[in-house]
Amino acid sequence: MTRTALRPLSGELEVWQSNSLVEASHTMTLNERRLIYAAAALHDPRRPVPASGSVKFHADEFGDVFGLELTSKGRYHDLAEAAERLFNRRIESIHNSNGRVVRHMRWVWLAEYNAGEATVTLGFSPPVLPYLTMLSKEFTRFKLKHIGNIGSQYGLRLYEICAQWRVAGRFALTLQELRDRFALADKYSSVKDLQRWVLTPSLREVNTHTDFRVTMTTERRGRKIIGFKFEIKRDTQIPLDLPMPEEEEEEERLAGGG
Repeated sequence: MTRTALRPLSGELEVWQSNSLVEASHTMTLNERRLIYAAAALHDPRRPVPASGSVKFHADEFGDVFGLELTSKGRYHDLAEAAERLFNRRIESIHNSNGRVVRHMRWVWLAEYNAGEATVTLGFSPPVLPYLTMLSKEFTRFKLKHIGNIGSQYGLRLYEICAQWRVAGRFALTLQELRDRFALADKYSSVKDLQRWVLTPSLREVNTHTDFRVTMTTERRGRKIIGFKFEIKRDTQIPLDLPMPEEEEEEERLAGGG
């Protein structure tokens, strides 16, 4: 196996991924999702994957990006455990064009935590790589620093979905689409519980800790809630590396409405 070089990780790096990956259903813990974002940010989204097919980063830099105090053995153990659990995680992609087709893909083929070096090495599986590299259209992008202070897996997931629609400025999802995106399965089956334990806390985190300001309203059929609508604005008080107007127009065209 080709030796994987250690790469610097910082909040200025961007996560790029295909909109199809954002729209898929995947269950992960908070640190597992952070690991995925960190590894994705170390891939160049416009070039083929390196020959090694994997990326390696230091645990302390991971802690800096996500505001974690990695000074105790317990914290390092948490990161090692997250890397191990990530190896068994999968993506569920649902297609409805010719009948409902459910496709399962494993996130990574390699997940390694080196206690002596305090490093993490992740290798995305071959079926996943096309959703992270050689991207020229219909993609979602955001900087690691904009999600570094989010403290829940649902908050990270909501930010990711909002990032997909940041150009359009709004989106709507049915209850089933929300349940699929958040990989809720049988949890929070009532709309009241969905709002209380998933949507409202996630919305609060995104509005408090990121560059988005998001409002949510219900979508009804008669008196019955059938989904939720979201409107997104960028917080102009947070210094952002915004592209020039002509670059923004090109980005909107390439993103395909996401």
